Amino acid sequence: MSSIEIKDPYEIILQKMRKYPNDIPIVDGEISQAFREYIKLLFTPEEAEIAQYLDIRPLSTREISKRIGKTRKETKKILAEMTDKGVIQDIGGYSYFLTMAHLLNIGFKYSKALERLGKKGAELYLQFFIKEKYYKRYESSDAGTSLMRVIPIGQSIDSQSQILNVEEIHKIMDECQKPIVITDCPCRNRTEILEIRECKDKFPIKESCFQLGIFGKYFLDRGEGRELTIEEAHEVVDKLSKLGLVFTTENVKQHNHQVICCCCSCCCSLLRGMTRFEEKNENCISKSNYISIVDEDLCKGCELCSKRCPFNAITIENKKASVDIEKCFGCGVCGVTCPNGAIRLHRKERSHIFENFLQLMDRIYKENRVST
Repeated sequence: MSSIEIKDPYEIILQKMRKYPNDIPIVDGEISQAFREYIKLLFTPEEAEIAQYLDIRPLSTREISKRIGKTRKETKKILAEMTDKGVIQDIGGYSYFLTMAHLLNIGFKYSKALERLGKKGAELYLQFFIKEKYYKRYESSDAGTSLMRVIPIGQSIDSQSQILNVEEIHKIMDECQKPIVITDCPCRNRTEILEIRECKDKFPIKESCFQLGIFGKYFLDRGEGRELTIEEAHEVVDKLSKLGLVFTTENVKQHNHQVICCCCSCCCSLLRGMTRFEEKNENCISKSNYISIVDEDLCKGCELCSKRCPFNAITIENKKASVDIEKCFGCGVCGVTCPNGAIRLHRKERSHIFENFLQLMDRIYKENRVST
């Protein structure tokens, strides 16, 4: 059915969102009812009337004004208000587009969207994302191409190993587009709202998710988040790494990343593909090109690394740590706080990092539509 044959604005929005590389939540060939309700929580009927004319690719204010039959000034005002509420996305206030994956997270780290979603939105998310298993398509393509990747922290990497700028958290912070803005973690916020958060006494919700470049400016322009100097960003990274959070970002080399997530194994929409969900997704996130190796001469068998590993890749045998290489994601959480420096990341080429977003999303789009 083409969008021309559809009269319901919400249905048109959903059909347009289906063009995203990751698609939208589908159950037995039909759009998830829970996701339909989620979209209706976000868009008022009046907003849906406007949003139906947007596409998943950015359109200029001029083009949108032609589609909705209003002046450019009127159109600009309407679009700015919708962007401010977190239901559509803009690029510098000059072009606007429908989002999909963005909506799953912004509603739980942006207060104006959260006002609309609330606990009902979190419950609907739980239904379509976890129970209906949309997490598989969100995390990776049907063929196993991961949307995001693990970023190790330099302190955990062996001094003899090659460290590429695109593969270490501090170097990425130095070279990413600015501003760097810190906001709340949407994943831990969701589980908190649902009263199922496991890490209450371990990891923070507040100021534990980095928004970069244009995406960071989006929050600042709306009075949300806190801009960090590069020195402050490094300090926050060090603090969160010592707590045991795993750093992740989009699986690309280019510097204009949108987010750097600080993930826990119990709440994260990515890591839980391996650590919590009943049906595992081996490709929930791309492993780093490092693996943990133990120096048995230095290891005292204190078990700290084993307790910190979010992937249960480390066991203690004969009072020495032992790493299951297949389970290791190369995050470096184990090495950051090892009191004896006995466990370090060593370079091992095993994951492909795409040059840019276009390459990555084109691959995911094609792999998700081979059988359709």
